[in-house]
Amino acid sequence: MPTIAAIATGPARGGIGVVRISGPGALDAARVVVPALPARPVPRHAYFVPLTDGEGTAIDEGLVLYFQAPASFTGEDVVELHAHGSPRVLGLLLEAVTRVAGGRVARPGEFTRRAYLNGRMDLARAEAVADLIAADSEAAVRAAAAQLAGALSEQLLAVRGPLVDLHADLEAALDFPEDSEGAEGEALVRLAAALDGLRVLRDQGRRGALVRRGAHVVLYGPVNAGKSTLFNRLVGADRALVDEAPGTTRDALEAVLEWEGLQITLIDTAGLRDAPERLEARGIERTRLALKSADLAVLLVPKDASADEVSKWQADVPASSRLDVFGKADIGSAVSGLSVSGQSGVGVDVLRAKILEALGYRRAEAVALSSARHLEAVDRAVEALERAAAAHQVSTLEIVAGEVGIALRALAEITGEDARVELLDAVFRRFCLGK
Repeated sequence: MPTIAAIATGPARGGIGVVRISGPGALDAARVVVPALPARPVPRHAYFVPLTDGEGTAIDEGLVLYFQAPASFTGEDVVELHAHGSPRVLGLLLEAVTRVAGGRVARPGEFTRRAYLNGRMDLARAEAVADLIAADSEAAVRAAAAQLAGALSEQLLAVRGPLVDLHADLEAALDFPEDSEGAEGEALVRLAAALDGLRVLRDQGRRGALVRRGAHVVLYGPVNAGKSTLFNRLVGADRALVDEAPGTTRDALEAVLEWEGLQITLIDTAGLRDAPERLEARGIERTRLALKSADLAVLLVPKDASADEVSKWQADVPASSRLDVFGKADIGSAVSGLSVSGQSGVGVDVLRAKILEALGYRRAEAVALSSARHLEAVDRAVEALERAAAAHQVSTLEIVAGEVGIALRALAEITGEDARVELLDAVFRRFCLGK
């Protein structure tokens, strides 16, 4: 492979910037800008040296570290140049080290791709690197860190290992039927165990998708129910205009928060009512659009609303993704059920907890499976094993073995044992330069 190099730190000015070099010519490339580098540098030892422009003129001073293959991030010889975080200094260093014969600038994600190709990590762990860099919340950081540490790979191995054995036994039964008495009945039990494990993973993946992208929570209900006041209380700032006149909110207003480590996009919406005027009607249309994409809708109900009115508002959202709350708890008599006041703050902490509970979020749980690609592969594996279990009752073992093989290939796509070049290109294309 050619020797590659890239700036591994962000493009903005900073205290420190890093140029990373990887490949068989990493040391030769580094010596172009670090003439003082020893002939045989000690691996993992930091040398404080002058850094030059490749023509002998010093442009900075900093640290040089050498990581000898295979004990490096990529599995190849790696050299890191730690300079001051000047984009121009780093650019000059990069230009100089890539002028060496056989060298070039790295493509996005190419260092991590080499780590995968050289067996330093499987594909699931490699993807976690990009997820960790892109994480916008504590929960997303924890999920990516768990995946990077191998939690997902271990869970997959626990399911995939017995499936590999089952597939081998089924193939043996097809080849030597006289020696495989009882194999069919045992296969059904082993299929059921694998399905249970995959369904647990699939449920985890659905929660993980929420952790990865954050949750959209929509406040909705009739006009003058106190939605905007509650929105301001939850946000902790006067973001929405509040007035006693009904229909003040004419548009969807968003705020991005973090509750218990989970990113929440909270959306205040125009109040629902019959016969609104033209501009207000457009706002109500946006309310209904927001409800369609919501992970959870919080219906704020006036305490004096009739049962028919409440049923009409509830009809906009399925009960499984809706939380019903009575508003303006500081006014009038108490009611049974969850009651809050955006004005006084009564019940707001309880509401936050109820929202997180309704979303199925638990802070202590670091969900390793959070990628849409991984979840889609697990879905395919589950469907294949369900077909295998159904076919076991009416078809030959050949059909069952074929479906188990399909499930195994789907799972192998996650960790990269069965990964096409097109899949690898798609995975590493979303990485940043230098990683």
